[in-house]
Amino acid sequence: MTTLSQFLYLSQVRGDKPFETIAVVVAEARQLNAEQSITGVLVFDGAQVCQYVEGEVGTIDALIERLMVDPRHEQLKVLHHATLQGERRFARWRLGYLMLDDGRDLTRFDALSGEGAIASFLEQLPLVDLEP
Repeated sequence: MTTLSQFLYLSQVRGDKPFETIAVVVAEARQLNAEQSITGVLVFDGAQVCQYVEGEVGTIDALIERLMVDPRHEQLKVLHHATLQGERRFARWRLGYLMLDDGRDLTRFDALSGEGAIASFLEQLPLVDLEP
């Protein structure tokens, strides 16, 4: 059985057109995730991104390396990175997408880490765009 990894991070979107930037990020990620068997969900509040991904350990480690140098992100903070115990949480989602447009923002995640960060993140997901 393949060992799976989970990764949750928070970052600030760089640039003066965050909505356009995120549209490109989501489209690219959905394609890459399908090719590399990565699943997960991205939440965007208009300025910050909180993204959870899961997949094979080596694949997630390579993704983390790319994210750390991606010029579209700044102040990237790792909230949780660990082996995933059990089944994938988002096995059918190449990349779910949720835009917070109801006054909520992702600032509170900055103080979270570990499983507590995962639990808080999952609470944000009642309405998620599963496909483009």
